[in-house]
Amino acid sequence: MATGVIFFVVLSILVLVHELGHFMAARLFGIEVEEFAFGLPFTKPIFKIKKGKTQYGLYPLLFGGFVRLEGEEQESGRAGEYKEGSFWSRGKKQRMMVIAAGVVMNVVLALVGFGVLYASVGVPVRRVELVTVVEVQKDTPADSAGIARDDRIVAVEGRPVSASEFPQLMKSWAGVEVHLLIERGKGTYLFEGIAPGPVEQKIVAIVPRANPPEGQGSIGVLISNYPYLETIKCSMSNVQCLVLAAGKGVESTVIWAGRVFDGLRSIGKSLVAGKAPEGVSGPVGIYRLVDVVAVGGFWPLLELTAILSVNLAVFNVLPIPALDGGRMIFIWWEWVRKKRVTPELERKINSWGMAFLIGLLVLITLQDVISGGLGK
Repeated sequence: MATGVIFFVVLSILVLVHELGHFMAARLFGIEVEEFAFGLPFTKPIFKIKKGKTQYGLYPLLFGGFVRLEGEEQESGRAGEYKEGSFWSRGKKQRMMVIAAGVVMNVVLALVGFGVLYASVGVPVRRVELVTVVEVQKDTPADSAGIARDDRIVAVEGRPVSASEFPQLMKSWAGVEVHLLIERGKGTYLFEGIAPGPVEQKIVAIVPRANPPEGQGSIGVLISNYPYLETIKCSMSNVQCLVLAAGKGVESTVIWAGRVFDGLRSIGKSLVAGKAPEGVSGPVGIYRLVDVVAVGGFWPLLELTAILSVNLAVFNVLPIPALDGGRMIFIWWEWVRKKRVTPELERKINSWGMAFLIGLLVLITLQDVISGGLGK
């Protein structure tokens, strides 16, 4: 039940932000909005309310949303014959910007989501592989010295140490007191005057054993060389850190956009080869993903929302009829040929595009169900 609510909220945010882009751009250019709705209009709305000239509605099929603009499907193609305030009464640049605004808003949502995530959780500044304590055995030198699980052993007698050399180094110090530099906490990095976050460093004295019990090692710890990200936690007063977080947000958005394009190329190759697309998810797959990520709390969900927003932006910009990218192609054609594609032909092409998208959605959904169902 909780997963369903979270899934609905995430989906609602993505769709409403996208459609809000179209809505705001249309209003900016004086285009009347007939309807602003969440859900696909294949049935009657389950809720509607009219304010001014705009009807706001909610439809049962919640996988999408739309903005219906005044005169968007007007038949006439001659300048001067369009009603003032209609979509076609505006110039090609303005119409192009109205259509592109949904994609832009999804990109903005991703940038903000990633930026807030990094500013709040921490901005990764470098990747290091420190000696990480996985387990501390009781009644051992490490236990007596106060070493705890997840501590990171930075240095031995002032010398940096790796996980591969640490065990042998401890054996060589058997019976002799040795000093370890221990780091504890989430880890931060002092960066050009930015104050470090909640990290504790201390030096502990320990005497490795010459003949330890079997399976315990010289000091009684199990270690690993888990990769560790040093991060900066930002405060609202630290402009430099916030700029760093925003830059990291841009970087993550670009990286994920590249991954989405790679995935789409893979889908295209699969379809051309007559195979079902692999490694992609429809609503069922996203539901399962939300189910897994929600366990981690708010921040993983924010990251997932930002990633899905990038996916939605990239997918919508594709030159496929019925998508924003396909609608922009029609305006580009009008720009080049100096005349509009006939409304009848445009509707027919968009219908083909919609049929293709619905078929692809059904195929991916079936694949999701077969591969794992709805999860919990």
